[in-house]
Amino acid sequence: AKYEAYKAHREKMPEEMHQQMERIRELVEAFGIPIVELDDYEADDLLGTLAKQAAERGLDVVIVTGDRDALQLVDEHVTVLTSGRRFSDTIHYTLDGVREKYGLEPKQLIDLKALMGDRSDNIPGVRGVGEKGAVALLKQYGTLDELYAHLEDLSSRYRRALVAGREDAYLSRDLATIDRHAPVELDLESARVGKGFDRDRVMALMRELGFRSLVARIPVLGEASEDRQGHQLLLFEREEEGRVASRSLGEYEPVVDEAQLRDLCARLSTATAVAVDTETTGLDAMRAELVGISLTDAPQMGWYLPLLAPAVEGGQQPLDLETIQRHLAPILANAEIEKRGHNLKYDMKVLERFGLPVSGQLFDTMVAEWILNPDAALGLKSQAWIRLGVQMTEITDLIGKGQNQTTMDHVMLDTVVPYACADADIAFRLADMLEPELREREQLALFRDLEMPLLHVLKDMELRGIKVDLDWLHNLSEELSQRLAALETRIHQRAGRTFNINSTQQLSQVLFEDLGLPARGIRKTKSGHYSTRASVLEDLRGLHPIIDDILAYRELAKLKSTYVDALPSLVNPETGRVHTSYNPTGTVTGRISSTNPNLQNIPIRTEEGRRVRRAFVAEDGCLLLSADYSQVELRVMAHISKDPALIEAFERGEDIHATTAAAIYQVPLDAVTYEMRSTAKAVNFGLIYGQSAFGLARQLDIPVEQAQAFIDRYFERFPRVRDYMQRIQAEAAERGYVETLLHRRRYFPELREGSRASSNQRQAALRMAINMPIQGSAADIIKLAMLRLHRMLREQNLGGRMLLQVHDEVVLEVPEGELEETSRVVHEAMEHALELEVALKIDVEVGPNWLDMHPE
Repeated sequence: AKYEAYKAHREKMPEEMHQQMERIRELVEAFGIPIVELDDYEADDLLGTLAKQAAERGLDVVIVTGDRDALQLVDEHVTVLTSGRRFSDTIHYTLDGVREKYGLEPKQLIDLKALMGDRSDNIPGVRGVGEKGAVALLKQYGTLDELYAHLEDLSSRYRRALVAGREDAYLSRDLATIDRHAPVELDLESARVGKGFDRDRVMALMRELGFRSLVARIPVLGEASEDRQGHQLLLFEREEEGRVASRSLGEYEPVVDEAQLRDLCARLSTATAVAVDTETTGLDAMRAELVGISLTDAPQMGWYLPLLAPAVEGGQQPLDLETIQRHLAPILANAEIEKRGHNLKYDMKVLERFGLPVSGQLFDTMVAEWILNPDAALGLKSQAWIRLGVQMTEITDLIGKGQNQTTMDHVMLDTVVPYACADADIAFRLADMLEPELREREQLALFRDLEMPLLHVLKDMELRGIKVDLDWLHNLSEELSQRLAALETRIHQRAGRTFNINSTQQLSQVLFEDLGLPARGIRKTKSGHYSTRASVLEDLRGLHPIIDDILAYRELAKLKSTYVDALPSLVNPETGRVHTSYNPTGTVTGRISSTNPNLQNIPIRTEEGRRVRRAFVAEDGCLLLSADYSQVELRVMAHISKDPALIEAFERGEDIHATTAAAIYQVPLDAVTYEMRSTAKAVNFGLIYGQSAFGLARQLDIPVEQAQAFIDRYFERFPRVRDYMQRIQAEAAERGYVETLLHRRRYFPELREGSRASSNQRQAALRMAINMPIQGSAADIIKLAMLRLHRMLREQNLGGRMLLQVHDEVVLEVPEGELEETSRVVHEAMEHALELEVALKIDVEVGPNWLDMHPE
């Protein structure tokens, strides 16, 4: 009200923060912490007023704030706790602390800001008086009033500045002064610790928000007591961290002799569903040792079969594997018994390695939760807490962390049993809860008929692995080392000195200081240097030849470290093959992802990246067969949009990118050039991903007007595609989600009525809403194809097996004598995975390795 420019340059509170503030209010109220708020006053005014009232009642006050303006409030009873240079550091300012830091009394900090101003708040201060001068003046004269009373004693420089800036000085003092007389009252009784604390409500919010790691720190309110001075205390009983969930969540028992095992398996053989979980010595299912198996057929029950343990009940030896195989294998192989678990594919791989293959219908609670809530935390312990209100023991409570970490085979049995059995028990309980939700949302078929059978397929692919040519990798590594050394020498020559190319700080200094490349618009990092990330270097292309060399150096170095040098260490010593791990829940669109190593991310747009594929080879007597869907997402678009022109183009067997090029360039099909087709390809896929004219223009480096003209002409040729985009965006806004052809959903709460999402968030959500039914349906199709192919190869007794799945491609290893028959099966399985308005097509290539392939 006093000064219109005060904090005027500050951005208004982001819309997202409004939602956060509402959540904060819920939590604070549940903890029983009083909230004080008042229109037309700043938070500092309320803090100052409440602190003053508390101090007047004889209380010592600590103000916790990130705003150092509060230091003016420090006195004998009031101190300020604030953040240091790093947010994790804290500084506790007392009277002496303020004096040591500023050389002034706390109240003088108001006049300090009156003189020097404050850019962050748009407080003008006195022009010509800086911090150093202001501190010196206040040390000599004490206050702003005294300073103006002694103008004649000042140097001409300061006298002129203060006379000219008198109005700004007193305005700035008013703006900088925290009002300690705001019309609020400190209610100490409401602030009493524990008063109004609603633990049940707090725990419910913890569950809703997924704050599982905080649960052990939520106190349990005890009875009132008095300390030695007679002050009443409300005691809080804190459950010991690490033990809060170590108590058994059910009736859990170890099985340590064959008689017990026989009785257990007799019981399980009559069950309709059995949950199973393994304890192992590591996370790599292909190398880990099997420590034990937990099983249950009912909620709040569980049995643990130890194989490796330091000691068992009565000093007996753990069960031997042959005994477990004899009794348990028929249960796991019984296709009539549903097998439940969490991340079941891992357990299935381990069990199969140890002679205990799992067959039949599966219920993986991780996958079920992912289908229902693709963005949810999928860990078993998170699900247990959010869905069941059960806090489970963390694995680190058993095996430790860091250098002190051990493995499960060294943990005592009485500690392992409740932990391991809880994993099976909770998975069993979650399955009962998740299945009705899947049915209600009409997603049970997606789960039962696609995702669960697919786990068997992925498990077989992972167990099979793929052979790599170690000699080829060794030679390629040496070659890349030589090329990197040559690039390094050339980069140093262009820079005029040697430096560490991998150091972003040194590189920034070379580019923007030594070579003087323009840094305008480039953000600085926390170290104070300009960013040298790839997008920055791409924008600098053409300004200096060193840029191309640095980008080439980075690409080769990443390729060498990530694949060429890493792959040999990933070869399994028992199989001699590399076994990637496929994550069925790794994306929100349904696509399968690959890790350890990621074989879906090998860069194939460069010659060097393609050469890495040369390292993946077939076994002797076999060939690799690659089957890649042709333009599957565009075919899905034609099916969903029902656009007649697009459907007809596919039916005529046209190159759809050339067809699009003819439309947007308004030329005959036979006049389309390679460059036109490339542009049309960007338009086709850009529209699928909801790209705007601005985004397309940026990608193609063309004017926005030209990009918009391309889009307009595309929609003139294929108007039903535009209709689809408008329809799907309207559905996303109305329902809050979109679906694939098989009812896989992705949710967009940003688009629902009443959402406080920002404009940018809504636009991003609308783009993803266009893409999800297309990309997600394409993902469903490749999964259906894998299921069909896996089944048909076995039904026809063919030796070919799937090894890899990369985007729209499947790679098989096929005996040379079965190539023709296997190719026929591949075509049948993949091209009829799902019947669409336009036929699915695949391109098949064969060869001795993943690079040197030719059409079948």
